[in-house]
Amino acid sequence: MNEENKEFEPSKKQDLFIDLYIDLNNKLTFIKLCKKVGITRQTAWRWFQDQNFTDFLNSKRNEILARSQTARMLVAVRKALSGDFSFSKLLFEIEGVHLQAFKIKSQKDIRLKIIGGEKREDLEKELRDKLDTISERMEKAEKLKKEKLNKTKEK
Repeated sequence: MNEENKEFEPSKKQDLFIDLYIDLNNKLTFIKLCKKVGITRQTAWRWFQDQNFTDFLNSKRNEILARSQTARMLVAVRKALSGDFSFSKLLFEIEGVHLQAFKIKSQKDIRLKIIGGEKREDLEKELRDKLDTISERMEKAEKLKKEKLNKTKEK
């Protein structure tokens, strides 16, 4: 947050606006959201010019993303295991495995670049093994998180 005001306290309307603004299930347009809160669109834009307000909004958004990270990763792993290439790529990037980009000029290039002397089945097995490892890590992390939460509730 901004150094000048570490203890920014939003007004009730700002708090309601932020809650609705960062709610992923909220389908309101910006103008309708402003009307629901009881402010003009100009007021909302003025709030967005305030560094303390935007820092507070971003911290709330980051809290939500942090709480949902494990669940989002499990969804990505499931989709990748079902064959969704975009999620496979995302998980490899998260794990630090980068795929080399190249230009394809002909069908021959595809065989040489992708298969590279290895059988396609070997590459698919390697991909599945890596995804299984990621999935296992995510499930362990989720279990540990639940155990820690239960221990704190018991105290």
